[in-house]
Amino acid sequence: MADTFQIDIATPEKLVLSERVESAQIPGKDGYMGILPGHAALLSELGAGVLSVTVGGKTQDFAISGGFVEVRDDRVRVLADRAE
Repeated sequence: MADTFQIDIATPEKLVLSERVESAQIPGKDGYMGILPGHAALLSELGAGVLSVTVGGKTQDFAISGGFVEVRDDRVRVLADRAE
């Protein structure tokens, strides 16, 4: 199992982040989801909240709202209505 996974965070206007990370906390419609390398495949609707990613032991936060998240093959794609 790898120590990192690829995450891409995009809105209709731009690509917000494309990076290999160690973990992510993603606000789903029904609560937060913790994502680590090797996570099972999943497709979920996003809620409003703070999406956090950890890279090199440092956390980076993004305010997001609406959209979808897909986890598959150590790749996470976040398609958000808004992300800052």
